[in-house]
Amino acid sequence: IKMFYANGASNFHIPGEHAHQVHPAAMKYAFRYHVQKLCRVPHCVNSLVLYLNSPAKNDGTSLLWDLDEDGIADNSEEYTIRELKEDLELCAANYVHLVVDQSFSGDIADAFKNSKRHRNVIVFASGDNNEYAYNDEYSRHWTRSNHTFDCTWDIHEHSKNAIKHSTPEVKEGERGEVRTTIFGSPCNVYPPFSAKELRQDYLGCQALPTALWIKKLLSSSEETEFGQDYANEPWA
Repeated sequence: IKMFYANGASNFHIPGEHAHQVHPAAMKYAFRYHVQKLCRVPHCVNSLVLYLNSPAKNDGTSLLWDLDEDGIADNSEEYTIRELKEDLELCAANYVHLVVDQSFSGDIADAFKNSKRHRNVIVFASGDNNEYAYNDEYSRHWTRSNHTFDCTWDIHEHSKNAIKHSTPEVKEGERGEVRTTIFGSPCNVYPPFSAKELRQDYLGCQALPTALWIKKLLSSSEETEFGQDYANEPWA
């Protein structure tokens, strides 16, 4: 877990976990590099979850931190939708869950709709592109959910009845098949996975069989041969 928030903090404790380092939100290039690295390395991430919760401009741009305290957001103090799309473009993760609880979050969701360069991305937005976020109520709904059992899609669908001050919406890339828990495990499994099974098969670092690497290399080779190398396509 990597956290970028406000001006940073040390020894931030989450109940039941070890202390976390909270990096300053103004370290824009650091977290962009971190996301890009996770997305570019094959088999680095199965399920990538990004949570955005910050002040925002009415075009969906996230405001990070007024580092120089001049009251003006320059390029280094804001994170645009274009930059977010660049960072997640052709991400090598199997699933990318983007949870956005901030004003005008619908603009971010709309930007990823049916995108061929973000085929495995699903965006859960707290409201429409002209709505404000209210008192973290969308975030609270997500934190109260059973993430070891419920699909992220189902959690969002249930939010439509739980959220009273905005209209949550969901949009996804071209593939439209992200139906897992935030851990990338199958959802609605009976009986539910035990804590041991989740740790063994889905949580933390997993050992990868050599066959998976060979399959990935062959797949990449075939896609290039048959003209399916999306990295060179002009789609947005």
